[in-house]
Formats: sequence, structure tokens, C-alpha cells
Amino acid sequence: MKKVGLYILAIISIASLYHNGIILGIVCLVILFLVMFFNKPFCPQTNLIQDIADHNYIDKLTNLLNRDRFFKDLPDAKGIILIDLDDFFLINSVYSKEIGDEFLKKLAHKIAHNNCTKNSIYRTGGDEFAIISYQEKDLVGIAECLLETIERFYIKKDNILIQLSATIAISYKQPLIETADLALKYGKKNRLNLVVFSNTLNIFQETQAFLDITMRIKQALKTDNVVPFFQCIKDKDGNITKYESLMRIKEQDKYLVPAIFLDIAKKTKLYPQLTMHMVTKTFKFMRYKNIPFSINISYDDIINHRIYNFLLQEIDQFDKPQNIIIELLETEAFEQFNYVHNFINELKKRGVKIAIDDFGSGYSNFIYLEKLKPDFIKIDGEIVSKLLFSENSAFLVKTIVDFCKKNNIISIAEFVSHREIFLALKEIGVDEYQGYYLCKVEEDI
Repeated sequence: MKKVGLYILAIISIASLYHNGIILGIVCLVILFLVMFFNKPFCPQTNLIQDIADHNYIDKLTNLLNRDRFFKDLPDAKGIILIDLDDFFLINSVYSKEIGDEFLKKLAHKIAHNNCTKNSIYRTGGDEFAIISYQEKDLVGIAECLLETIERFYIKKDNILIQLSATIAISYKQPLIETADLALKYGKKNRLNLVVFSNTLNIFQETQAFLDITMRIKQALKTDNVVPFFQCIKDKDGNITKYESLMRIKEQDKYLVPAIFLDIAKKTKLYPQLTMHMVTKTFKFMRYKNIPFSINISYDDIINHRIYNFLLQEIDQFDKPQNIIIELLETEAFEQFNYVHNFINELKKRGVKIAIDDFGSGYSNFIYLEKLKPDFIKIDGEIVSKLLFSENSAFLVKTIVDFCKKNNIISIAEFVSHREIFLALKEIGVDEYQGYYLCKVEEDI
């Protein structure tokens, strides 16, 4: 039938072209004749264009379908599976990006050639994969099979097995990508391997709260309502030795404390702006006050080149850098030791002092302290609050204080909430004290 159709087409072409030129008609007939007998496409470029398009839909590292193809196919989906490897960044950080790429490449081959599903698998991000279902069917079995495959997979380097777990989300509810992503975040937050999107997860409420706080942070930055408050630190005789600058967001006649907004800010691009606002305002406020003050800087701040350079520039322009104290959390200072150590050296060159905050809450590694050589150690408030009824807390406080005295480090107890704790700390030999028993957090000093 195909050949007959081509014959008819040839006759029609010649007839229609007869009055416009016999040669053109003959050429058309020859082309159609070749197509019919040799099965050659009339426009070979068509296959070439399609080949190029298909190639553009292939992920170069894993040879899976890529993100562009995923979004091209998504409109026809009845359900989707999103797969996110847990803590994949550690492979790149601890080993190398090359080993990370090798892990992804081999894992992609493993999950693409298992018996879990016949559906195509897409690589939608660095360590993210997806599956589209075009039928309304249960995807839990596929997801569980993929989880088992991923958790059993490993590569071996220098006699070390490198393995990862994954978080998988399923959604059948439109818009699929948004609802599946919400389920994935819920799984990450609650440490669940597999989550099927459902309105009973209260994800929308959490998302609404997240968006609400985000908008309030943006408004505060826009209206210059990110402000520093100050809390005094006193010695055993009641003399004020320094102040700590604490972030607040002003909303009319009330203030938001960091516990409400700081974690959310760190999940957005707003956190660096908060830090820079605090540094600028604190330095401006304290410029003409002849008393030391501290400000909290996180590891996220240190590794952000913009904030890093901004902080050093602000310090260089401050008349009395010896009055500046930079507080670093113990967990962050020790976990990322080499990077933090270099940062501290830059600060000390400028005469800035260093405090390790919340000491006792994390690693409590005294060997690291000897290398960092901080000027102050702030004993974690939770340990201080248990001092009167926990022998372990009392022992830990005493150990920290003894270490500080031997190494010329000033010890500071946080969360000193009442007289009995103050007296107990004083008896142990703590140098300085901070808490509501001594003074409140105030906007002006």
C-alpha cells in the first residue's frame, strides 16, 4: 500500500508540475522512486534533527534522561517518584568530586538496570533522580525496591566502602512536582526513607509558616528593622566586663527572637543579609563605647566569601579592634577545624579576640582548644542550668574551668538564671557570668 501511494503521488506531482517545467517534475519522480525502492527518507535531515534533540535530553554523566526531558514528559504523568541521596556532599568533601561522580555514575547504572521498574529514570539534579508513571498505579513497591537497591549499593576506595541512604517521595496529587517536593522535604526533616504525599502530613501548614516567616524577614530587611540588642557579662564582683550583641527583628512594638526566624533564614538566601546588617549596626553602635563586645558568627558566614571579606573590612575600619570578640559555636568550630583555624588566625592578626560558644554541647575536645587558642570559653547554658542537681554537669563545668585557668582562657558561664547557680559557679571558680540573674537583654546600654 505504501508503494502504491508513492506511485500515485509521483503521477500527481508530474501532472501538477507539467506546465511549470518537465525537469522539476522528473526530479520529483526520481526522488519518490528512490524512497519507494530503497526505503530512504524523503528528508534525511529529519532523523538528524531528532537525533540531536534526543542527545540533548541525555545526562552526560549517567546517560539517564536529564532534567529537561523530565519536565517535557511531566505534563502526561499520573504520578511521580523523587529520589534524593542523603548527605551526598560528604563524598565530594571527604574524598573528591571525581569519586562523587563515579559513585553517581555507577549508582545510576544500577538503578536503571534493576528489576524495580520498567519506567525510565531521570537525573534531575546533582544527586537527585525521578521516575514518571503514566498510569494510575501504586508506586510504593517500586520505591521500596529502589530504596533497597540504593542502600545495598557501594563503591570501594582504599579498602573503604562508600555507601549512602536515600529519601524517596511519591505523589499522585497535582501539581505533582510541588507536592512531591513537599513530601521529600518532610521526609528529610523527619528522617523518613519513604513518604507518600498526603494532606494529613500538615505539610501545607508548615510551608505556610515557612513562607510567613520568610516574608517577615524580607520586610524587616527592607525597612531596616533588623536590630541588635545587648546583654551584659559580669565578673564575680558584679562589674560589667563586656556585652554580647544579639539579633532581633522589630515588628511595631514587639521583637522576634532568633529562635523564631534564624533556622528559616539559613534555609533561604536571606541569612547573609541578616549577618551583614548585624555587623554593621553593632559596630556602629559600639564604635564610641569603650567596652569590649561580642558578636556571633557562624560557619556559614565564614565560608561565604562575601561575608568573610565584608567582616574583615568592617574590622579594619573599626578604631579599637581589640574590643571586638567573635563568638563561634563549638560544634562548628571543631567540625570544620582547618577552615575555622585559618579564619581565626586572620582575626588575631587584627587584634580581634575569639570566644568558643556553647562549649560542652558538642565535641568538648580540649586538644582542638589548644590549637585554636581562644580568649574566652562560654560554658553551654544547658550544662549550667543542671549544675545544682547533676554531678556530671558539675564535674564538666569544673573540668572546663580548670582547663581555662591552666591555659589563660577566661571562662564564662551562660544562662545564669538565679542566685544559687551564680554562687555555685563562683565557688567552682568561673571567671565571668551571663544571664537574666545579672542583667536582661536590652536595646540600649
